Amino acid sequence: MTAPGSPRQETRAMDSPTKRKRADTVPIPVASNKRPRLDASLNISSAEDVKALQAVDSKCEVHVHSVISSSKIQKKVSSVLRCLAPPPKSDVASAIQKTRVAVLRAKASDAGKLISIAEIAKRELAKEKDDGGVWFQYISLGEGIKEVPRDEGSTVIEETRLGDGDDKDDFETMKTPFERAVEGRPRLRGIPTMSLFLCRASVEELKRRYGEQTNAGTAA
Repeated sequence: MTAPGSPRQETRAMDSPTKRKRADTVPIPVASNKRPRLDASLNISSAEDVKALQAVDSKCEVHVHSVISSSKIQKKVSSVLRCLAPPPKSDVASAIQKTRVAVLRAKASDAGKLISIAEIAKRELAKEKDDGGVWFQYISLGEGIKEVPRDEGSTVIEETRLGDGDDKDDFETMKTPFERAVEGRPRLRGIPTMSLFLCRASVEELKRRYGEQTNAGTAA
C-alpha cells in the first residue's frame, strides 16, 4: 500500500495535466472552401491559356459543369440556365455584378453530349425576351491526364521440341532496365478534353484567345 504523499502519486499528479494539455493543443484540421483555379480545373497548361483564364476567373463568376457518360442532359441544361439566370433587380441596384460564365467540360468521348447540352441551353436563352435572348460562346480544347494500369504482359515461354522426345526447354524474355524501373507504376496517358464557355455578355479575354460565337446579330 502506498503511503500518502509518496513520490509515485506526486509523479502521476504532475503528468496528468501535461497529457491533457497536449491533447487539447492538437490542431484540428479545417476544410478549405477555396475553389481551385479555373486553369487547373480545366487542365490547361498553355501559358497564353492560363493568362486568359486567370483574368476571366478574377472578373467573372465562373461555374464549371463536368459532363460524363452518365450525365443527364436535361439536368445539366437546368444547371447551366440556373447559373446564367439574371440576378434580381434589387441585387443589380445594390452592387456591381460580375458576368456569369457557365463552363461545360468533357472528355473527347463525351463531347457529343456536351454539345447537345450547350445547344439546348442556347435555344432556351434565345427565347428569353427580358434579357434580349443573347448568348456568347467560346470553345477551348485541352488535354487531361489519366492513369492507366501498366500492362505487365504475360511471360513469353517458348517450347522447343527436339526430335520426337518429350523434353521441353522454357525460355523467358529478359526485361530491359527501363521496364524493370517502371514495373508496377501506372502509365500516364493524355486524354483530349473540350471546354465550352457560355455567357450572356461578351468576355474580351475569351474572345481574343478562342474566338467568339454569338446570336447577338440575329436575336429578336
